[in-house]
Amino acid sequence: MLRRLGLGLWVGRATATKLFDTGSNYTIIRRGFFEKAFGATWTQLPKPVRLYLVNGKFVTADKYAVITIVIDDVELSPPETVLILDEFVEEIVIEGRGIRIPDAVIGAGTMDKYGIVLDPKEGVKVLGTGLLL
Repeated sequence: MLRRLGLGLWVGRATATKLFDTGSNYTIIRRGFFEKAFGATWTQLPKPVRLYLVNGKFVTADKYAVITIVIDDVELSPPETVLILDEFVEEIVIEGRGIRIPDAVIGAGTMDKYGIVLDPKEGVKVLGTGLLL
């Protein structure tokens, strides 16, 4: 499910296109978008993380940032740790069809943490409750 998202960092706020992806383990942001919105205000990971993209390509994330996510004017708390990807392509081709990749992908872990659900009729809903096992 694709939609607009507010992102906040202590240096400012920005609006991004985002994809809610229940198949993604991580929440990621394109470096180009992040740098334009917030500057190079990320932190290096002590050990890079290797990620597998939907098009079958592996990429490496070696940066992260802690941001505030805003959905429908609801500021989610506490802030979320996101990976910054240098190799985040703007478009991928699957079965001959070009698919534009959003500025950010909100992964299943983030969705669980904040009680975000995808409803086919109502779209993205923030229940505001996470699951603690």
